[in-house]
Amino acid sequence: MSKGKDKVGGSKQFRWLPPMHEMMLKILAEEAGKGNKPSSTFRAGSFALVAKEITAQFGVECHPSYVDNRMRTLRTMWSTIQTLRKKSVFGWDDNLKMITCDAKTYQEEVMAHRKHADYLNKKIDFYDELAIVMGKDTATGGFSKSYVDLENEPDNGDSAEFVADNVEEGEVEKGKNAIESSTTGSGISKSRKRARAPSTIDDSVLTDLSDQLRDIAVALKEINQGPVDYTALYNEVMALMADGYSEDMLATAFDHLCENEKTARGFLAKNARLRKLWIDGFLFSQI
Repeated sequence: MSKGKDKVGGSKQFRWLPPMHEMMLKILAEEAGKGNKPSSTFRAGSFALVAKEITAQFGVECHPSYVDNRMRTLRTMWSTIQTLRKKSVFGWDDNLKMITCDAKTYQEEVMAHRKHADYLNKKIDFYDELAIVMGKDTATGGFSKSYVDLENEPDNGDSAEFVADNVEEGEVEKGKNAIESSTTGSGISKSRKRARAPSTIDDSVLTDLSDQLRDIAVALKEINQGPVDYTALYNEVMALMADGYSEDMLATAFDHLCENEKTARGFLAKNARLRKLWIDGFLFSQI
């Protein structure tokens, strides 16, 4: 038997690896920018292009139908994300693309909806690309981005991936269509009206804000370069004993971070409040 491309018999057997998921989102974001997503759905040629590129890049036989199945899964995920963001008990960190909450709210939500733990106090990977792919009429206006634009966008830290690795598409529950992006319809009209209004913000305030954002970006870049300083990581984790966490619990969290470099970098990038939120979520997941 030939040892060439792996032939997959059906969508239930096709496994989406994280690099495949990333390639799919970036290609479809570019397709949306080209006008190949005139409404809430892509033209058939866009799915065919994704399947062709994945087949060529990863040496597996990918069909457009697999891409369509994956889109159903992503619509369910996007709908969940938007539903959580609309709840007043949750916050939103736009730099980290993360839905935030305190330990009590986290526990209550996860007890009621266990799968929601995948979206709370964790960076939502490729959120901007997902917004373009899942939103409606994203080929025009502020959300029109190219594949190159997305490639050049800076990363704001790492955490757990919101799309599970190696999930069989045929086993994923099909969700309802994603909630339409708030950038359509009257939302665009209101936004344009606000844009015409004269700005009342002092230039010095904007300059100060710009300087702060630049400093944050530099700090994140430094954190993401070179090996993780595990001694510093240990000290930062154990410093939380001052907030009432036991040494044993923090040691377990430290071991987990040592096994997950991306998560460790994300932890070091967080401020004290977000570190405690992450610790609470991690310890709750160990129960």
